[in-house]
Amino acid sequence: MLNQLKTPQLLSVLLSVLLCVMCVQTVWASSVEDKINEVFPDVKPDSVKESQIKGLYEIVKGNEIVYFDPITGYLIFGEIVSPKEKKSITAERKRQLREVKLKNMPLDKALKFGSGKHTVVEFTDPDCPFCRKAAAYLASRSDITRYVFLFPIPQLHPKAADKAKFIFCAEDKKKALEDVMSGKYDSEAFEICKDPKVEELLKDHKTIGESAGVTGTPLLIINGTFVDGANMPLIEKLLSDDPAAASKDAAEPKK
Repeated sequence: MLNQLKTPQLLSVLLSVLLCVMCVQTVWASSVEDKINEVFPDVKPDSVKESQIKGLYEIVKGNEIVYFDPITGYLIFGEIVSPKEKKSITAERKRQLREVKLKNMPLDKALKFGSGKHTVVEFTDPDCPFCRKAAAYLASRSDITRYVFLFPIPQLHPKAADKAKFIFCAEDKKKALEDVMSGKYDSEAFEICKDPKVEELLKDHKTIGESAGVTGTPLLIINGTFVDGANMPLIEKLLSDDPAAASKDAAEPKK
């Protein structure tokens, strides 16, 4: 039949077919999100898109990526590894997503210390022992520009939010941060700040952390590479003269 149509008619038919396919794809994508909501109502994805494997969908939530099969309704946790390059496609996607988050992060809201060649973004809880370990090391370096977001987790550390507000209110915020992180105010009394602007700033820090996918502290972003926890060997490598190897180690899937 197509070979009997004239060129204008043929183009019209092909255009109609294309529009129909696009319409079906839109409805299908919507139905996938509906299916996820139906099967896993507690999962609120940041984004849903078809993965490199046809019919398998990528779900992004915070810094995590899982996969969804709309036919069976199964959620799949793990890495997709390309057969040719033998590298993790999942890890590469996580790196891309984190780069976007870092680019859009409002660093002007952070507490900024130093002006060194290395850039460190730090999400920290004032009462977290692992945060204190990382903070002590970072405070000892003079070659970093440090952006600190205070991210108290009250379920674990009931006094952490008050200590965060104390730091915000202090005239010398760097000293206040170091004193708090050293444990000085674990037993010593400190003034609890009640400034509404400080309350709002703490909310901003929490919101920024949640947008970056922070679920635990410390979370560090060193020269663009994310480090979960006080992984001191990796932190030291990323701040060394040869951070490329450390970046590669951080991007590889954990075994």
